[in-house]
Amino acid sequence: MTTALGFHEPFCVVTARRNHNSPYESGSVHHERRTGDRLHSPASFRRPIVDSRRPKVYYYSEMWFLSMRVGIAGAGFMARTHATEYAAMDVEIAAVASPSGPEAFVDELDQGTETYTDASELCDRADVDYLDVCTPTHTHVDLVRTAVEAGIDVFVEKPIAGTIEEAHEIAAIVEDADTTFMVGHVVRFDQGYRTAKDLEIGSEGVARARRLSPFPDWGSGDWFADREKSGGIFVDLAIHDLDYLRWCWGDIERVFARRQRGSRAAHGFVTLRFENGAVGYVEASWEQPESRSLTTELEFAGDDGLVELSSEAESPYQEWTDDGAAVERPVAKSPYRRELEHFVNCLEARTDPDVGAEDAIESLRLALAAERSAERGEPVRPEEVVA
Repeated sequence: MTTALGFHEPFCVVTARRNHNSPYESGSVHHERRTGDRLHSPASFRRPIVDSRRPKVYYYSEMWFLSMRVGIAGAGFMARTHATEYAAMDVEIAAVASPSGPEAFVDELDQGTETYTDASELCDRADVDYLDVCTPTHTHVDLVRTAVEAGIDVFVEKPIAGTIEEAHEIAAIVEDADTTFMVGHVVRFDQGYRTAKDLEIGSEGVARARRLSPFPDWGSGDWFADREKSGGIFVDLAIHDLDYLRWCWGDIERVFARRQRGSRAAHGFVTLRFENGAVGYVEASWEQPESRSLTTELEFAGDDGLVELSSEAESPYQEWTDDGAAVERPVAKSPYRRELEHFVNCLEARTDPDVGAEDAIESLRLALAAERSAERGEPVRPEEVVA
């Protein structure tokens, strides 16, 4: 049976937040924005709200909704990627912080965005709803702590951290403060990969994923080449597919990895044994020529079906059934857009994001298990990785 592609998720950019302690009806909300902020379309119903900065009662029919405001930590490739998506989402980039100076990036935005060289100053002074952390992996724990101490929710790019200790520290920080927190494991939000996850193939048999690219030399200070900062090929690149496969097929009981690397480039292979008996295979490369763009492939094989997905194919998604082959092209929508929309929706609804600290920790554990296996030349159980 052919499976139709495309997803229809709720989308909201309203920053009115529920005030559960309000003396007014349960539908009341508590606004936290200052006057003069960019506003959105009017509401048609009348429910009172209380603004802590303006002690009078307003009614929705008398006002406009306020837009979401984000502060970005970082001014490199990923910050620019997110900024592109925010423009389409109508989320205001209120402030950017970068130690090297974010002025060039901010000039591109042309939004009157505030600039800082210190993220702590951004968190203390800028009026933002959340901090989007687009910085090298080894900086994540300090930036999360800074944002949480300022009472700001946090979205952080994957991986959550470079070590299990730092990852657990982040988890404790956000849990103690009841912070809305999400880790950007973006493959989960790719429409083709989401479709592949949901297709019926019978009992899981073999999963194969590939992610091949040139070395990411766009990192500031060449930080990807510093394994103490990036974690290397498994922690930074293969973790995309390790997280995805665990999300699809469940926990993994054993990891075996091989790796070839030089001072910068690397190429690695990971074999996975799932607890359900299935086998997974992940290949990740930073050794491709500059002329080759990022290439991804996915294959799921079960006892009742086969699914293939390839970024290089003219029709990137194929479903093979007993009745023949059905080919569809997923609706073009950036997975970065989808994950950021999801996080904004969670902020508005005050719900937990799909990828929280605990999920991200387990994916990091798999990547570190692969690193340990490659070093030792023997299989490693993920539960062995506790430090």
